[in-house]
Amino acid sequence: MHFFFNFNEDIPEQFYSEQDKQPHSECSVCGNGFGNGHYFVEKAFQRTHDKSSYELTFEYAICERCKSDMMQSISKESMKHIQEFAMKMGGMPVPENSNDVEIDLKQYLTTCIATGKSIDELEEYHLVGIFRGNKMVQLPMLYGETFIEEYSELLSEETKGFFDDFFNNITLLPPTLAKILEDEKPRRPVFI
Repeated sequence: MHFFFNFNEDIPEQFYSEQDKQPHSECSVCGNGFGNGHYFVEKAFQRTHDKSSYELTFEYAICERCKSDMMQSISKESMKHIQEFAMKMGGMPVPENSNDVEIDLKQYLTTCIATGKSIDELEEYHLVGIFRGNKMVQLPMLYGETFIEEYSELLSEETKGFFDDFFNNITLLPPTLAKILEDEKPRRPVFI
């Protein structure tokens, strides 16, 4: 994982917990606090039926240990496909000297990193960030539905089953996701 040298920004409110409007403080999987370790937040949004706004479909925060456990549970077939896909995409652009580059954080929070589309053009999107303490330590990543669909197609049935189980083990589910899980099993991948 590439971290920008000296990238250390306050956590944008977009990554705050919907429940208490504060930065996440504990892992949604194991329930432990993050301490001084890195942690990851993913939030997914879908446009409302009247197209006037977005609603949260799920969010979670995960500690390094649980993320590592998750990565080991992804099938070898899926991991190979994900790595090939990432290589084809080229990954996140890295400025030559990121110490001297002015970064437009708002652009990263409102534009799909894969397609360049603004969130205004998207029906759904996932927002992913990496944090340590009360700081964001990597540029945020926003993925729209085109990327989500392509990524989902890379996953083996074994890995899709793992992600279904993962959602069942998240300790804090927003009401919208709880209803979705009750009504139908989502086949959306987790990007963290």
